[in-house]
Amino acid sequence: MKRFTVFKLLTALLLALSASLIHARPVGEVLFAVGDAQLSGPGGSQGQHASVLQRGKTVAVGDVIETGAGAHVHIRFIDGALVSVRPNSRLSIEQYQFDAEQAQRSQVKFQLLEGTARSITGKAGESAKDRFRLNTPVAAVGVRGTDFVATTSPSQTAVVVNTGAVVVSPLGPGCSAEMLGPCGGSAAKLLSAEMGRVLAQIEAGSVRFLPLRPGRFEQSPHAAEPASLVQGPSRREPVDAALAAQIATPGVLTAGDVTIQVAGLSTGTQSSAAQANASAAAGTLLGDQRSQGVSDALTKVVNPGASLPPSSLQWGRWAASPIPGETHPAPIIERADYTRMLVSDGVNAIFGPADARSVVPKEGQFQFVLRDARAALMTESGPSAGRIHGGSLGIDFAEGSFHTALRGSHDAVDGTILITAQGPLRADGLFRAVSSGAEDPQLVGVVANAGKEAVYVFSTPVKTRSGSSSSFFGLTRWGR
Repeated sequence: MKRFTVFKLLTALLLALSASLIHARPVGEVLFAVGDAQLSGPGGSQGQHASVLQRGKTVAVGDVIETGAGAHVHIRFIDGALVSVRPNSRLSIEQYQFDAEQAQRSQVKFQLLEGTARSITGKAGESAKDRFRLNTPVAAVGVRGTDFVATTSPSQTAVVVNTGAVVVSPLGPGCSAEMLGPCGGSAAKLLSAEMGRVLAQIEAGSVRFLPLRPGRFEQSPHAAEPASLVQGPSRREPVDAALAAQIATPGVLTAGDVTIQVAGLSTGTQSSAAQANASAAAGTLLGDQRSQGVSDALTKVVNPGASLPPSSLQWGRWAASPIPGETHPAPIIERADYTRMLVSDGVNAIFGPADARSVVPKEGQFQFVLRDARAALMTESGPSAGRIHGGSLGIDFAEGSFHTALRGSHDAVDGTILITAQGPLRADGLFRAVSSGAEDPQLVGVVANAGKEAVYVFSTPVKTRSGSSSSFFGLTRWGR
């Protein structure tokens, strides 16, 4: 009996030792660390002490990465996954099992205790999507082959997807923190990069989708991070036409990181200023001298795009059927690569090469020629095709500014619809009109192909013949 008891004790000790060795096996390596960053757990010092994180240090299951104010840490895991831990955060490595020969049996689980972390899944997450999980105090996040950012407090979590998709769910009945993979049930929601600039906000028992506004979500990289880690790999997946039609909403203007919802048809009482034609409203945006220059340029546009070289930018249509009145509709977008989308107005979109925005000139002043354009009027039954008759676009790359004008029309609106705007040009090639009120045009676009081309989306308030206030909106494509 005594011999049997000793055998059991030895067996238990061996099992414990084996588990300890497996537990402490490195599963990742620190690629980048700056500021007050520490590691506690098997990879750190014993007891309550923690070790300083620095480049080259390994991490293991059970470790907790802690960052102070201004600290950033990047870790590459054994399957190629990348995790970035932002300032004032704590991330625990709960499980990390990966075998390259049996990747489908991988198990990965993190717990974001507080703060912000970015995860770019590796082979484990791609091969075993039903076995990847990031928990927070209130939420569970499962992946679909993904680059996402999560930020959390004890009572609320927010998630943004850069590429791919995640399934988010509040922790609770049917969604336990001990589970692996995405949770199911009615509370679980799919958040996809194809949904645009949207974040999922998770609280106890609920998930809400909210517009992603500047300053609402901390995901800025550290200035010293390697560019490859800041940008991350591009894994955004194409979607079919049905899903694209759900994502694209007519009248939603998108360019770069900017999304604008244009006003719809309204018959309510509005000020006379809001009911004025766009030509009067937008004229205040340009000084007399520039307005005269734009007017002169407009009269010279006889055959838009006739002398330009072929463009690498392509048109596409979201919906299966063209909008009413469209005589030359764009081809339907059957499998959209959203990493290549430059601008969209919810009816049509313009796509470019993957590197279309990689180079932006820093000097020179250029006049662009209008290649082509599509426009629509928002009516009670949806968008109705309008016309663009000519336009001008000038960009000063040295000064960082632009000015533009368009002439359009629609059968339901008297006379010419004139859209004029000016504003700043960002270093990344995105430009947006300066607007002082609801009666001013909305306009946002991007420079493409090393400054040889440009595209933008626009919307301007108009008054229809019936006396209703609505919006005239669309897309333009320019070259030089």
